[in-house]
Amino acid sequence: MSESRSLEIAGVCVGPGKKVRGSVEIAELADGTKVSLPLVLINGARPGPRLYLGAAIHGDEVDGIAILSEALSRVNPETLAGQVVCIPVQHPLSLYADHRIPLAQFLKSPLDQAPADAWTCFPGDPNGNLAQRLAAKIFGIITQCDYAIDVHTPTRGGRYVPIAILPSPELEHHGRAEALAGGLASGWIMRGEAGIYVSRGILCVEATRAGVPSFTFEIGEGGRLEPEIVRTGAVCITNAMQWLGMIDAPHQPAPRTYVMRDFLGIRAQRGGLLFNEVPLGAEVRRGQLLCRIVNVYGDEVERVTAPEDGVFVRATTLSTVSTGERVATLGLL
Repeated sequence: MSESRSLEIAGVCVGPGKKVRGSVEIAELADGTKVSLPLVLINGARPGPRLYLGAAIHGDEVDGIAILSEALSRVNPETLAGQVVCIPVQHPLSLYADHRIPLAQFLKSPLDQAPADAWTCFPGDPNGNLAQRLAAKIFGIITQCDYAIDVHTPTRGGRYVPIAILPSPELEHHGRAEALAGGLASGWIMRGEAGIYVSRGILCVEATRAGVPSFTFEIGEGGRLEPEIVRTGAVCITNAMQWLGMIDAPHQPAPRTYVMRDFLGIRAQRGGLLFNEVPLGAEVRRGQLLCRIVNVYGDEVERVTAPEDGVFVRATTLSTVSTGERVATLGLL
């Protein structure tokens, strides 16, 4: 719980009841160009928690940038209880490339640039490669906060319901992260115990391990900027801030909240055109038709059905698929 005093992060200082924009240098390119993280600091006039908000650690996750700017436009520093530390673009080079990772750096020397995905190498290494240095810089800021929310979308060709994906339940502060996810009130919470989202090195996993309760907030689709998704995401972030007691705003809960135990990804056995048959977010029953694959001659070559009961949480929006590509993901209750 922060007191009402000056806030200083990465050399950027802001007094009580004020909002400032700054930057944090992270790299120098071959021509001498400096690469910096954009930084927004809001120091409330009243004491309260310090919340970290980050987006676009993958460069095609543009909805997250707009979600945070929309949510923070509603925050009045003079009435805010606590402090907000926001990095709306957590990997500028990826954003420049309009890709999950900065391809120019990765392709230049694949072995030397491994790991390439900064999201997977927290807490980072200040003396490591680009991804590790970036993670270390961001982690140093996150660990000065009380809570953290990391906003994502799937990559291009995938669409998630607005879902809070928790770190491992084995972590000491998992319960506090889950409570914050409940405050987000998006309608979908994943409490999985396996898979990439709970693996060592993931931002929210390492933040929670370090005592800063955190989760991954997935929403929308990669490479697309959609006003409706932005509005939904901004409401969720506002809900979380209201739940933390930082702002006086009406809480807007989802009509229903699904708490799920695992993801079940389903992959194509055949190639062709993909036709989705159920709406995103729908409950499905074992054996229910999820999508159809039709070959280039118009023949139906595969009917993809639900292996178990669940909720259709991630759709593939690609118009074509090949053998082995993901066509649907269920959340298991």
